[in-house]
Amino acid sequence: MRGLLGLIALLAVAGLALAFTKPTEAAFEAALEARLLDRIDRADPEAEDNPASAVLLATCKLGRAQCAELIGSMISLDYADKVLFSQADVSLGGRSYGVCYGAATQIFCRETANPR
Repeated sequence: MRGLLGLIALLAVAGLALAFTKPTEAAFEAALEARLLDRIDRADPEAEDNPASAVLLATCKLGRAQCAELIGSMISLDYADKVLFSQADVSLGGRSYGVCYGAATQIFCRETANPR
């Protein structure tokens, strides 16, 4: 009986900890911007077959913060605050690109489509 009460108390404390440490909408937006900047940094304009895409990638690399801000303004982030975690669906032009979950101050994303 004492072990069962201890387990219930432990689960209650863990649930409260999750509820109070889930990421906010601002945290999801910051994580999305960091992912955009990382993609810009990893992009290789010389490996691009399409000349227009290569020029756009090269331009993005020159002004990476502005480029990430521009792309970020076109992305829709549908934030949902759940009891123990938070969730954000990421879409661009009505097309879903992924879903992110946040719990215990961490954000985990799963892409559903290749944005290229």
